[in-house]
Amino acid sequence: MPKNREVIGHPHQDSRFCMHCGSALKEQLTSMDTMPRLICTKCKFVHYINPRPAAGLIPIDTDGRILLARRDIEPQLGSWVFPGGFIDIGETVEEAAVRETREEVRLEVQNLQLIGVYTRITAGVIITVFTAEALGTATAAHETAEVKWFEKDNIPWSELAFETTTWALEEYIKKQAFTKT
Repeated sequence: MPKNREVIGHPHQDSRFCMHCGSALKEQLTSMDTMPRLICTKCKFVHYINPRPAAGLIPIDTDGRILLARRDIEPQLGSWVFPGGFIDIGETVEEAAVRETREEVRLEVQNLQLIGVYTRITAGVIITVFTAEALGTATAAHETAEVKWFEKDNIPWSELAFETTTWALEEYIKKQAFTKT
């Protein structure tokens, strides 16, 4: 993997043993790949370290305000982010975005619209972000210290949790400006 794109946060990057037979893994370049892979020294199973898919959702209230949640867990404890998390096996990316919103801010939403797909290379995460109409009242829940509605001019940019949080919010605001002209 190129040094300038080194993954530092993937849970399997330091795997040492094969998940199939338990033998040692060795980093090797196969004839079919352009980057080294973890390959079992016994059964030859290739352990790919692939990005992990996530989903996020930017809730919008009837006044056009954006809901953000202050993280109550690491990484980025205390920073602001929209609800989001990893996609579970058996659910769509849209279902994951809605589920994460329910879990983190106890909010139902409707009318999901795609904002964009963003990659955090060093974390090995690809996040698909939607916006949706908020239904009801949001409250802090799982993994969340507090929730707050922000006007677009009052977003706490310097306190956002991840670069993908910033990118998605910027894209949402840009799309809103474009649709109003």
